[in-house]
Amino acid sequence: MPGSEIGELAAYARRRDNTWFLAVMCGPQARTIRVPLSFLGDGQYKAVLVRDKAGDDAAVEIEHVTHQRSDTLTIELRAGGVFRGRNDAAKLGYT
Repeated sequence: MPGSEIGELAAYARRRDNTWFLAVMCGPQARTIRVPLSFLGDGQYKAVLVRDKAGDDAAVEIEHVTHQRSDTLTIELRAGGVFRGRNDAAKLGYT
């Protein structure tokens, strides 16, 4: 995805059927990125977002939200941190 740089940031979006997966891995410097969700299809997507928990290297935070393709996701990453997201249209009855 745009914004990826070897050794600094890797961002991937992949689709399987009506489900989109988003993964972001951060290099040695903490950063905040904005990811437009324009790759999603029409309709609403039920999302599960998994982020590193601030202040606890061994814990994650899980968030359940709804997205659509006009949304932009703001992701705060610590140095060496990761983010995972699953956006599923089928759970809301959209195809």
